[in-house]
Amino acid sequence: MRLSKTGSSLFAAIVFVEFIALILYNIYYSDMWIQNRGQNFKVNSVQQFTASLQMKANKTFVFGENSSELTLLKNIRSQCSQLTFSFVSPVIQPRFEEKDLTSIFLLVLTVSGAGRLNRERRNVIRKTWANKTRHHASRLWKHIFVLGKTHNSELDKEIMQESSVFNDVLVLDVAENYDNLVIKTFSGLLWGLVHVNPRLLLKTDDDVYIRIPYLITWLELYATELFYGGFSIGDAQVRRSASQKNYVTKDCLDIEYYPPYCSGPFYVVSASALRSIFQSMKKWKAILAEDAYLGILAHESGLPAVDIPGFNPFRSLQDYGKCHWSSAVALGHSFDFLEFSYVENKLQEYSDLPRYYYQCVMTDWAAFIFLFFIPSFVFLIFLTVVKVRTLQTRRLF
Repeated sequence: MRLSKTGSSLFAAIVFVEFIALILYNIYYSDMWIQNRGQNFKVNSVQQFTASLQMKANKTFVFGENSSELTLLKNIRSQCSQLTFSFVSPVIQPRFEEKDLTSIFLLVLTVSGAGRLNRERRNVIRKTWANKTRHHASRLWKHIFVLGKTHNSELDKEIMQESSVFNDVLVLDVAENYDNLVIKTFSGLLWGLVHVNPRLLLKTDDDVYIRIPYLITWLELYATELFYGGFSIGDAQVRRSASQKNYVTKDCLDIEYYPPYCSGPFYVVSASALRSIFQSMKKWKAILAEDAYLGILAHESGLPAVDIPGFNPFRSLQDYGKCHWSSAVALGHSFDFLEFSYVENKLQEYSDLPRYYYQCVMTDWAAFIFLFFIPSFVFLIFLTVVKVRTLQTRRLF
């Protein structure tokens, strides 16, 4: 009987330890997946903002290059103490075949710079995630780099040569500097809408990695006609101190908290949603923070900031487990050249795992259960056999 009590206690201890381990395992992965995904939105001084919100998202604006609607958009101007905004025209632009312009599902606009570092990043991107021969997708997609003008004759010549070789460079008539980022980005989006008219547009920076085939698969299933999504940020306070990056003066934006918006390194917007967003520019002055400004316009248009699974610009590569690699879609930012290759190799290494994070974790759970719980049941069977034999022995005597 003593053996039975000892064995039962040992079995209970093993099961308890395994149960705690399973809980910790679940908490660890769940926490890493949902961190920084807050959707709370403080009202405070934004009450006047939300009170004036009108559902404009049901309106669509179809226009060609010479339509009156486009003319109105091109004439949009805004000015505050920090920024004078207007759309700018292309100086150099890529050419797409006529047959492709009616069937492009996704246009990728990667905002880059005119310097040599940016040129090296563009070359790395062409060799890695923007290489269509290595990354086949289910729908047609095109990729271009968006640059501003430089007043350096040597750089101008290099960019011209780069454009002639790769046919993927859009140079806009605006000086290349950070303060003009919102002008460059919005003008690039307008160019894509007018000259390409894809179903969806993806804006990225040139220091991130995008898993285009996985993204397109997800967008085919879940992107609506009026779509705005990426890595959403809620509860973000408007910065007022001039020492902070992307600070905004009150004459440019008189609210204290931004509505939820998608982080700038990568976000997706549908063509129909973009038309509605551009219309909202007539009400809200442009600010330096391009991603937050787009979020304001999307909110004004009645478009929520949707989380796209696998989008995360803030996680360090050291924090990626195999299930994060298998489900990653947009990674970054500030990748150097070696990190681009490292990311590509890691994504390839775990490409045979389930595409969605929790599916992958469930696969791990199956292995976890097998490795930890099967020994418990084997031990339980052993105890049962020992007890039966003990009882049989007692009956004999």
